[in-house]
Amino acid sequence: MDINSGLVQLADALPGVNRIRSVQRALEGRLRPVYLEIGVSRGQAFQKIGADVKIAVDPAFRIAQRTREIADARARVTRYFEMTSDDFFSNHAELLEHNPVDVALIDGLHTYEQVVRDVENTLRYLKDDGVIFLHDCNPPFELAGRRAESWDEFMKSQSGPVAIGIWNGDVWKAIVELRSTHDDLVVGVLKCDQGVGFVRKGRPESTLPYTVQEVAALTYADLKADRKRLLNLKPPRYLNQLLGEVAAT
Repeated sequence: MDINSGLVQLADALPGVNRIRSVQRALEGRLRPVYLEIGVSRGQAFQKIGADVKIAVDPAFRIAQRTREIADARARVTRYFEMTSDDFFSNHAELLEHNPVDVALIDGLHTYEQVVRDVENTLRYLKDDGVIFLHDCNPPFELAGRRAESWDEFMKSQSGPVAIGIWNGDVWKAIVELRSTHDDLVVGVLKCDQGVGFVRKGRPESTLPYTVQEVAALTYADLKADRKRLLNLKPPRYLNQLLGEVAAT
């Protein structure tokens, strides 16, 4: 897939469906919900989410004061933890034990190993009817899916006169690994907003057969050749079914 066709794919979704609206939809109707966001950065999502308790985790916040005020106004309690997600889960288990998570958004380091750790750590504190959303799960072209340890490293890795401002990393492999190693989770990707992954407890409609080593060896060419099956790719309207099934559990 070339860059132009990839950009077309980004728009191939129902208007208005993205990670922020998916999170807010999942929070609707819950009693005093707890929201966890990993990878807050400038707070573009965090400021828009309303919940009783909101927990923000990022190793280097870049939130303007006004953005923080907006974010705080949409919660009874807001907590900010400037540290890696690994450190957060290691050092603040008691907070999560007393505030089990209703909905989480994971949008931190764009390496699949970290995403898997973040999901598995969040699952330890996720309510039985909780939902985890992941961003950047469906890179539209190979460069966007290039592996890097940071945005700066990704930008430095580009060559040529045009720099691409879309970076998803290899987050998509986290979907493949979770679908291969958990038969107790419903895992897939909504085809919108560069791929909105979803994880909830339950019996999956399908799984994948890969070992952890085989997941590591997958390339973007593998994704391109078999995107729908690897990601359990769903249209944006599937969000209604996902949340309906969650409510029924």
